[in-house]
Amino acid sequence: MQDLPRVARSIRDRLTTSRAVVEETLARYDEREPVLHAFAWLDRERALRLADLADAALARGGDPGPLHGVPIGVKDIFDTAGLPTENGSPLFKGRVPTTSAAAVVALEHAGAIVLGKTVTTELAYYQPGPTTNPHDPARTPGGSSMGSAAAVAAGIVPGAIGSQTNGSVIRPAAFCGVVGVKPTHARIPLEGVMRFAPTLDHAGAFATTVEGAALLCAAAAGEPLSRWWRGIPSEPPRFAAVRTKDWDKASDAMKARFQEAIDALAMAGRPIEWPALPAGVDEAVPVLARIMRYEGARNIGRVAMKRPELVSEVARALFEEGGRIGDEQHESDLRERERLIAAFELPASRYDAILTPSAPDEAPTPETTGDPIFCSRWSLLGVPAVTIPVGRGPAGLPLGLQLVGAPDDDARLLGAAAWAQRVVGAA
Repeated sequence: MQDLPRVARSIRDRLTTSRAVVEETLARYDEREPVLHAFAWLDRERALRLADLADAALARGGDPGPLHGVPIGVKDIFDTAGLPTENGSPLFKGRVPTTSAAAVVALEHAGAIVLGKTVTTELAYYQPGPTTNPHDPARTPGGSSMGSAAAVAAGIVPGAIGSQTNGSVIRPAAFCGVVGVKPTHARIPLEGVMRFAPTLDHAGAFATTVEGAALLCAAAAGEPLSRWWRGIPSEPPRFAAVRTKDWDKASDAMKARFQEAIDALAMAGRPIEWPALPAGVDEAVPVLARIMRYEGARNIGRVAMKRPELVSEVARALFEEGGRIGDEQHESDLRERERLIAAFELPASRYDAILTPSAPDEAPTPETTGDPIFCSRWSLLGVPAVTIPVGRGPAGLPLGLQLVGAPDDDARLLGAAAWAQRVVGAA
């Protein structure tokens, strides 16, 4: 797998060229894509042309951006001017927007080349897309940012962006054995991204290292890298660990690997605390479910239900359920969310990261995208979360460790996650 910062430095320092990197990327695409199905759209001639332009600009002595000439994948719910953006649904077949999403504009300003649009589940919800898990084509890569996670795990691109409303960055990253970052809500702008549930929607990033994901997040946010990445801390981070009330949904293998990771981190650093979650956080999953249904029905659901014959049964059910949730209930849920965020902020800020599983188990078979239950609370709170690979389960598939931070404490969390990745990286 390619390391994003190393690729970017190699191009910038003229140890290689953007064209050589893109050619290698396309060769890997040709090798893996017939089984992987990670891309909804890719134009190799366009990618090579943009690589040549990047190399020419560098030769003229221009000031390269942090991602100058680096090919990336973009989830197919982010608008890309002049390129198809079909949201994983026949409702949007042939749609070509005239402007790009704010995050895509920022990435291109940083020098990135959009190699292709990565597959999403239908309308970024639960109906699986065609993408397979790079480690076993008989397993799912997770959803809904399935194509982005798989493309990075397969070594096609060194980085990709995706989105998470419930568990759609953390879960596929864990299933595919890569790093996934879901930043604090709205740290990466969502203008020009398909709206599902704006209260919960997050943009996020995939890479092979925490540093690579931080670089991608900073570029997508249009911010200096220093706001996201301060390096791996020299002192051991202060960690807490929580199991949540859904602990029994984790497999025996996941439970064992989680405890092994905690033991390894404690031996390498400081003792790990096991605090109780603030009142209501452990019981908050139904709040997320109602907000997602209510807002989903009133955003993308308004479009989808005009052509219900083009929408899956699972999506129709969600929009119908959401339509039955009243405004008063939604306002109550939003107030409860704000209360929970306030209650979580102070205790969370005492730690560099809170450790919890990323997913219940290894990737399941592809009739499902897996259970997001270990992501739901953190998506509701809008707090930053990272998953790092921590070895494999009995079927030989990746398992992930999730690290959660306090609101707006993304850089601190990313440093702690990088420290942890160095200690308990995938076998």
